Amino acid sequence: MRPRTGWRILSGVLIFSLLLFPHPVKSGVFDSLSVEKEKQIGEEFFQQLQAYYSISADPFICSYINRLGQKLVAQLDPNPYQFRFFVLDDPTMNAFAVPGGYIFVTTGFIRAMEREGELAGVLAHEISHIYARHLARQLDKSKVVNAATLVGALAAVLLGGAAAGPLLTGTMAAGETAMLKYSRDHEKEADSLGFKWMVRAGYNPRDMMAVFRKLGKLRWFEGGDLPVYLSTHPEVDTRLVDLSHQMASHAGKLKESPQSPEFQYFTLKVDVASSNPHQFLRRMTQASAKEPNNPAYRYGKALVLARLERPQEALAEFQEALKLDPGNSIIKRELAAFHFERNRYQEAFSLLEDLAQKYPQDEVTLYYLGRIYQERRQVDQALAAMERVHALNPAYLEVYHNLGTLYGEKGKLGLAHYFLGLYSLKARAYPTALFHFRKALVNLPPNDPHCGEVRSQIARLEKMRIRVN
Repeated sequence: MRPRTGWRILSGVLIFSLLLFPHPVKSGVFDSLSVEKEKQIGEEFFQQLQAYYSISADPFICSYINRLGQKLVAQLDPNPYQFRFFVLDDPTMNAFAVPGGYIFVTTGFIRAMEREGELAGVLAHEISHIYARHLARQLDKSKVVNAATLVGALAAVLLGGAAAGPLLTGTMAAGETAMLKYSRDHEKEADSLGFKWMVRAGYNPRDMMAVFRKLGKLRWFEGGDLPVYLSTHPEVDTRLVDLSHQMASHAGKLKESPQSPEFQYFTLKVDVASSNPHQFLRRMTQASAKEPNNPAYRYGKALVLARLERPQEALAEFQEALKLDPGNSIIKRELAAFHFERNRYQEAFSLLEDLAQKYPQDEVTLYYLGRIYQERRQVDQALAAMERVHALNPAYLEVYHNLGTLYGEKGKLGLAHYFLGLYSLKARAYPTALFHFRKALVNLPPNDPHCGEVRSQIARLEKMRIRVN
């Protein structure tokens, strides 16, 4: 699903916000924005975003962005946030962080990256905005007293759109909206912190500077049509100078960023999902002709042939890729997924079982193993696999339905309704979500840690005047 026009996105966000918060919040509620309120704002923004943008549900894409993000998060000093990372299917160059720990990067931005270190630089910068509470501090200064206005204003600033100004007329003054944009001091601090997280994680911050240089070139080549990222992250030239000074102070101490073979396969997967498949097939065919011993191009060709519903040709390309690199776990895993999607469970299982022994923490392998166990009615094995996937990556939304169904089969109705409620929320089936959350509250023990979230979801849906049929 492609994003709709800026007008529809922003008008929809504001209307939906008004449904969520039909009455103004009492003056002073947001005068001092607590971390808990930040998390609430982030969740509301995320729920609305899903109504207008397609968030990647591909297991490999979700897993990769999460592991890269969490590698950087592991370098942070203690903080109260649970960071979650998502890829938006959108051709623009944009990345943004929302209060509470939600971080988004578009497929358009990813496709402009040449190395994992560059993507790590973007994520490190966005992580730093959350860590330093930049938007939260700006919201405090703006004295916003209406949550609908607040979430809509965030959408206007972070997602862009020419209609942002007119839509906010009568809800928020232009000067107040501008306050939500990052200042030069915020950008400098986020760059400095991101520099630190990158060094700790083993990346060279030169890769962060490479991204800024690309954005700077786009600014000149495209004239007035700036990438959205530049509208919210200004002063690129000045920031490059500041980062150069930091680099100079670390002269001789920084190593080159590690070469990640997985990054190329990740970007190919993103390309296949978001580009014209016929053009991509031509590109992969030409690339594999030039470099016949490069398995990545065979892999890319297999992916796009599968997307074009040419399974026999896709299988042949997967096999050729494995001949070139027999130990490549990414190709094997993708071949297993290819078999699974075509109900060839035994072929998929043989590959996945071997991969699980070698890589027991790989959530993509565990997810497909769990799906096969579920198809075979091996409920205990399926539930164990899906619980592990959820623990490794709570941001992977597709697993909610599996967990809900499996807990139901085990007779754990509280957890079954809880996860089915979350899945229904993601699918925008709000009456169904409210039904499941109410059932979850009845069936969960009073001291269950999920009860607080369930009550919050029920209250939010009831404010929207959702009715259960």
